[in-house]
Amino acid sequence: MNDQKEAEKISKFAEKKKSAPIIKILAKADKETMIAGLTALGSIGDEDSVNMLTHFFDNEDGEVRLAACKAALVINDSYIQTRVRHQLAVEKDEKIKAGIQEALNSAKN
Repeated sequence: MNDQKEAEKISKFAEKKKSAPIIKILAKADKETMIAGLTALGSIGDEDSVNMLTHFFDNEDGEVRLAACKAALVINDSYIQTRVRHQLAVEKDEKIKAGIQEALNSAKN
């Protein structure tokens, strides 16, 4: 996969607020592209984006889980804040847990 090309596609879809093509890209993305896609979904904030972001809270890679939480908090509604707080409570990796807590604290300000 051409990472630069995929990143450009994600950026264009985010500008147009189109989450479906980004979700499709996530299905076959490497970690860097995945994180860019999650960030884009956070900026879109539609129902499909929220559902996909919360799906990535269970990803095996801690950096992806953290990116999903940070992107979700951009949406800034009570449901997503509750889901991120739950992720904080169940997170096992202390480094990721600290990152989620920092993102939550920043979202409150």
